[in-house]
Amino acid sequence: MKKVLKYILTLAVMATGLALFSKQTMAADVNYHTYKYHTKETSMATTYYVTPAQVEVSGGEYLVTMTIRTKKSLSPWPVKVISIDGQSPMNVTKTRHGSDYDYRYAFRSSNLNRMISSQIKIDVPNIYKATHMVSFKFDQTALPKLTTSANSSKSQTKTAKKVVTPVKQSSTKKQTSQAASPNDKQLEAIMAQAKKQSKDVKKRQMVLAEAQAKQNLKNRQANEKNQKMFYYLILGGILNLIILIVAAVFFVFGIKPAGSRGKHEEA
Repeated sequence: MKKVLKYILTLAVMATGLALFSKQTMAADVNYHTYKYHTKETSMATTYYVTPAQVEVSGGEYLVTMTIRTKKSLSPWPVKVISIDGQSPMNVTKTRHGSDYDYRYAFRSSNLNRMISSQIKIDVPNIYKATHMVSFKFDQTALPKLTTSANSSKSQTKTAKKVVTPVKQSSTKKQTSQAASPNDKQLEAIMAQAKKQSKDVKKRQMVLAEAQAKQNLKNRQANEKNQKMFYYLILGGILNLIILIVAAVFFVFGIKPAGSRGKHEEA
């Protein structure tokens, strides 16, 4: 009986270990590049995207979780994902990362061995508002393996359909996006404008601080001058009082001898 229990416990431990190992191998951190829509040129939006992405196998497909991180100066969560790989973003969460803002979302794909395109909306109040198209390319060496060959063949079939049908749509979409959506030069403009505004704010703060320092110096000098004038007035008052006392003494003692001399002459 004891041997049977030991055998069962051993099998349970091995099964648990295999489950944990398989779970670890089914998830991975995967680097990716952010390009201009359907090109090999790096997009300015790459500064927003945090690498690596978290990729795990779920239901025979890849579940990819990505994060967009923006600075506080651009307002809270100014970048929003409208669609990615032809679908709405999943599991969207908005959190803080220090002073920055994190926009975290996920999407499913049966094949990451291709360009994944996404439509994003940028809205910086009173500065910039536009819709952009970007494309991603994931590092193939770090991708976890899909579970079964059946799922793999199924994913390839889905991918083939997905790639063939949207080709014309993507070209049309590219033309419309080029006509209606701003390009990366405009994105560079918003970044330059944000930096300029930050510099202007710092410059105004320095000017105000300098003006305040000058005003404080003037106030201190005026206070010192007023104190000196106050001391001079007190000293002048004391001197005037002494002079008046001395004059009064001389006046009083000067009158008495004159009066006595007049009486002597009359006698």
